Amino acid sequence: MSRSTLYAFFAHDVLGNIVATILLAVLAYTAKKIWTCLRKRNDQTRTTPQ
Repeated sequence: MSRSTLYAFFAHDVLGNIVATILLAVLAYTAKKIWTCLRKRNDQTRTTPQ
């Protein structure tokens, strides 16, 4: 395996996987924050008097 082939592998495959992993983590974090915010809002509106 030559240096240019090794560099191409790291540049495209590994960096692409790292970027995809970071993007997925950010999307999951954002979805969790939105879900938590919506649950808090819904919990406040569904209070029943006792």
